[in-house]
Amino acid sequence: MAIFGIGAFWDGKRDVSGEFLSRGVACVGWDDQDNPTAHAILRHLRTGDIIFIKSFSPAPGAGLTIKAVGVITEGKVREVPDLGYGVAVRWVWPGAVREERRLGKIADKNPVRTVTLYEEHNPGVQGTIIDLLLG
Repeated sequence: MAIFGIGAFWDGKRDVSGEFLSRGVACVGWDDQDNPTAHAILRHLRTGDIIFIKSFSPAPGAGLTIKAVGVITEGKVREVPDLGYGVAVRWVWPGAVREERRLGKIADKNPVRTVTLYEEHNPGVQGTIIDLLLG
């Protein structure tokens, strides 16, 4: 099992977090030619992996925000109309109320949080994700 963060703010103007939640998916909006790295990571996601919708800004006072946490229920990549390619997810947190968890600046030197899809390795972030998942 691994923990992955995925962005859901596309083209600097469209937040698709709600669409991910309502449709039970997590998707990469770029096509394979424009972002082959994100698609390579997407193909490594497995049933049972944990995924969270994140936003991240390196600006002072900003940092990492967790918007939703779920479990991948089918690791097979499929095309999702109007969202690109993705995997099936059972979104667990937040429940009925939309809330976010702001973690702020993370005290490590991992520069990947600004990318579309990445594996999270920071123990503190992982612990927060698991706490949110398990309630």
